[in-house]
Amino acid sequence: MSKKIIAGNWKQNGNIKSSIKLAQDIILGIKKNNIKHEVIIFPPSIYLLSIKNINKKEIINIGSQNVSAYNDGALTGEISATMLKDSKIQYCLVGHSERRHILDENNLSLCEKVSRLRENNIKVIYCIGETLKEYKTKRTKYILNKQLQSLFKSLNNSKRSNKAIIAYEPVWAIGTGLIPSAKELSNTFGYIHNTVKRYNESNESIKLLYGGSVSPENAQSLMKTQYVSGLLIGGASLIAKKFIDICSTI
Repeated sequence: MSKKIIAGNWKQNGNIKSSIKLAQDIILGIKKNNIKHEVIIFPPSIYLLSIKNINKKEIINIGSQNVSAYNDGALTGEISATMLKDSKIQYCLVGHSERRHILDENNLSLCEKVSRLRENNIKVIYCIGETLKEYKTKRTKYILNKQLQSLFKSLNNSKRSNKAIIAYEPVWAIGTGLIPSAKELSNTFGYIHNTVKRYNESNESIKLLYGGSVSPENAQSLMKTQYVSGLLIGGASLIAKKFIDICSTI
């Protein structure tokens, strides 16, 4: 039986002292509670190496929240996939709604990021999801199909393994305390599963995660949704006890 994935996206939060303390507390909690899930944290990039240095025994995996769509070169402020590889970073988020909707990243640039990461054997967690307006106008499946179609066009054109992780995060549920109903989740994940199966020419297994207002109180019920293999957690991942409680409940 494959491990569940519990990922914590710290976003633009913390300082060096608080970030190291948070990582230490998570590592200690995982060991103390004998948690066997695959746990990944995504600190701000400036703290990646400091946290990696306290994770010598690799109790957790560490990922970057972002990567450049381009190879090394004259791109001030960017961090390339080769730099992440050189720093032995195992994972990277791509396509989080905040980057799509606040920083105007589009499917084309996101797929370029995926290509750079795959060239450097860094595992991708690719985020998809619809806005509140799209949800209310019943365009969820249309939007998800468009996002997945773009991703698999890129994946299928590559000779490399198609292994990826897809995180469904309804934009309207992120940080709001709102989550889709059990019926909506079941329907949406069934659609994502079937769409991935249709587009994925390699037929390799692809894990699906749910993200959006995940808490210790709802984690167990969210994980009961068919095809859900893990969770992508935002705010609750900034509090070690809450994050460990989520890990412990599933």
